[in-house]
Amino acid sequence: MGIAISDFSTADILFQLNTRFGPDHPLKEMVAIQKDFRVFSSKYSLKQAFRVLHIVPADFQERRRWFVFLELLKKYASDQKGVNGHDRIRSAYQDNLDSKKPLPVYTTTHLMSKDRRVKVTHGQPIIYEEQSYLVISIPTLAKEKGQATRAAKKRRKRK
Repeated sequence: MGIAISDFSTADILFQLNTRFGPDHPLKEMVAIQKDFRVFSSKYSLKQAFRVLHIVPADFQERRRWFVFLELLKKYASDQKGVNGHDRIRSAYQDNLDSKKPLPVYTTTHLMSKDRRVKVTHGQPIIYEEQSYLVISIPTLAKEKGQATRAAKKRRKRK
């Protein structure tokens, strides 16, 4: 995420993911969607799954960059040897939603400078909850000061 989409869109996407895959009714709905449509099967990319589930930024330019970012995850490493970041996330959703006791999913980010891999763990990421979650953490680059302004100027020049 980081430099791919704005901070606002990143926060919005994380909110959408954490809400749609949250405990109780949202999770039950996602389990039913997975059972009926197999949106997280290897037949589909994350871009296709999130497009169908409408987990997208409201702004159409941001949406395009979000889809580019999802495809870029194929070049990210993951915490599983030989599995790229994109496939690790997709299969984590699939395995979890197909399991007998699916967990709610909490998506977060971590600094790429600390760990370049997509990580999938189990834990309690919300400190005031006892609920266990499947935790997906995506490495991001922090924006450099003025980077957003330079990127916007570059985009305007291309038009």
